Amino acid sequence: MTEKPRVLLIDDGDLFARLLGERMPEIELIAIDGDAGLPRVPDGPTALTFLEQNADAVDLILLDVQFDIEPERLLPLGPNFTERQTRRFQGVAILRELRQKYSHLPVVLLTSVEDLSLVDLATEVAGESMTYFFGTEDLDALRIHINSALAEARLELEEEGILWGADSHMRSLRRRLAVVSRGPLPVVLEGETGTGKSFLAERFIHRNSGRTGQFVAVDLSTIPDDLVSSTLFGSVRGAYTGSVEDRRGVFQLAHRGTLFLDEIQNVSPENQRQLLHVLQERRVRPLGSNREIEVDVKVVVASNTPLVDAVREGRFRRDLYMRLSPATRTVLPPLRDRPEDIQFLIKRFVASSLEHPEIQVLHGELVEALGLKANTELGLTVGHRNRSSGDHIELIFAKPTWKRLIGHSWPGNLRELSMVIHNIVSFTLVGAVDAVHSGLHLESVRFQVDPVLVSELLASSKGLGADDRTVEEDFDQCMVQLEADESLNAVAKNVERQYFLSLFQRTEGDFEAMANLLLGDTARSRAIRLRFNQLGLKVRELRS
Repeated sequence: MTEKPRVLLIDDGDLFARLLGERMPEIELIAIDGDAGLPRVPDGPTALTFLEQNADAVDLILLDVQFDIEPERLLPLGPNFTERQTRRFQGVAILRELRQKYSHLPVVLLTSVEDLSLVDLATEVAGESMTYFFGTEDLDALRIHINSALAEARLELEEEGILWGADSHMRSLRRRLAVVSRGPLPVVLEGETGTGKSFLAERFIHRNSGRTGQFVAVDLSTIPDDLVSSTLFGSVRGAYTGSVEDRRGVFQLAHRGTLFLDEIQNVSPENQRQLLHVLQERRVRPLGSNREIEVDVKVVVASNTPLVDAVREGRFRRDLYMRLSPATRTVLPPLRDRPEDIQFLIKRFVASSLEHPEIQVLHGELVEALGLKANTELGLTVGHRNRSSGDHIELIFAKPTWKRLIGHSWPGNLRELSMVIHNIVSFTLVGAVDAVHSGLHLESVRFQVDPVLVSELLASSKGLGADDRTVEEDFDQCMVQLEADESLNAVAKNVERQYFLSLFQRTEGDFEAMANLLLGDTARSRAIRLRFNQLGLKVRELRS
C-alpha cells in the first residue's frame, strides 16, 4: 500500500485542518509535537522553525494566504505594505521564505476563488511553481493540485538532455509546456537570447506533440525581407529573378510536424498578413502560384522581447498576435533568475563537455598518459578538501573562483554558461596534456582551474545584458542606495556597509573569500570580520 503524503498545513484558523481531516483521508496532516489542537502550524515563524529540523519529513506544504495574527508573528512583505496588507498577503511572505530555504518542497496556496486579493501580487505568485487557487467547496480541485504538485516534485532535474533544474520558474514552465505541447494551438516562447527557446521547441514541444512529421526551424532574423515569403510558403519556377525551379516552403516541409519560427518580431507587415492567412486557413499559396496547398503544422514562435510590446507599438499585428494564442505564451527565465540551478548546470556542463570531439581528443590523451580507464569521466571539486579516488579527472575550482562563477549574472544565459565551461575544460586539459608531452610525470588526477582564465572569460560578457538593462553582478560591483547624512564620513560608511552586505551574500558568508577579494590574502579574514563589527553588521544575525 502506498504511503500517504505527509502534508504540513500552515494556517491561522481551524477550518482547513478540520475539513481536510474529515474529507481527505488520503493525506496525512503533520501534527507538531505538543500541539493539542488540530494538526496545523499557525504562522510563518513557527513553520520555518519546525522545518529547520523536520524538512525531510514533509512531502508537501498547504499554505493559507490571509493571516489574522499578532504583528510580531508576521513575516515582512516589503517596506511599501501596511500591516493590514501584510496580513492579507502573509501567505506570499511565507512563500518567499519557503522558496529561498526549502525550494524542493512543493507548495499549494489555499484561497477562495472569489477572493481576488492576490491579484496585486499575481506576477510574483504566478512565477512560483505548484501554486494554485481554489475554494473550500471544491476539494476535488485541491486533490488534483496536490497530485500534480507531488508528481512534479518527483521529476528528475534532467530529462532526455533537457536541464530543467530545480528552480520554481522552470518547474512551472515545464508543467505549462507539457500541456500546450499536446494541443493544436500555436505556442509562443519568449525569453532573452540564450535561454534555450529553440532547444525546448525541438527537444520537448515537438517530441511531446505526438506529431509524425519532422521538426523544421527557421531564424527569421537571418533571412532578407524579400525572401521571407518564399522561405515560409514556397515558390514556383519563375516567381522571381533567379527562381529556376519549384521550391517548397517550410510550412510544407513541416507538414504534420512542428515549425519553429525564431525572432518572429522581425517579420514585415506584409509577411505578417500572409502568416495570419496561413494560420487561419491552414493553407499556403507558394509565391507565383494560383493554387493553395493544405498544411497541418504545429507552429511554435519565439521572440527575445515581449510580443505584446510590439503590438502596442504598432510593429506587430494585433490579430496575428491573437491568432498565435497568447494564452500559450511561455516566458523562459534568464539564468540570473535561477541562482539555485547554477551549481547543478555547471557540474552538468563539465560532465557533458566530453561530448565535444576536440575535448574527447584531449581527454583521451590525458587518460592514456595517466594510465586511467578509457571511460574515466570529468568531475569538479570546490576547494581542496576532497581527494579523488582516480575514478574521475577532477577540475579543482578555488573557492573565490567558484564564488565568482556562482555570482556572475550570465547575460548570455545558458549559451554563455555552456561556452564558459567548455573553455574552462578545454584550457585546463590542454595545459595538462602539454605538460605530459613536454616530458613531465604527473602523479595526480586533480588539475587546478586558472582563476585568471575564469576572470577573463566572465569579463568578456560585461555590458552585454539584455537590452543594456542588466547590471553585471560581479564581486567588484554592486548597486548601492545613496542617502543623505550629517557628514560625508557617515555617507561613505553607509555605502561601505551596503557593499559588505552584498559581498557577504555573494560569497555565502565566506570570510576567507572576502579577504582574498579585498586584500588578496585569505589569511586576513579576521580583518574583514573586524570591519563588519565596526560597520555595525552582526554576523550571527546575517547567518541566521
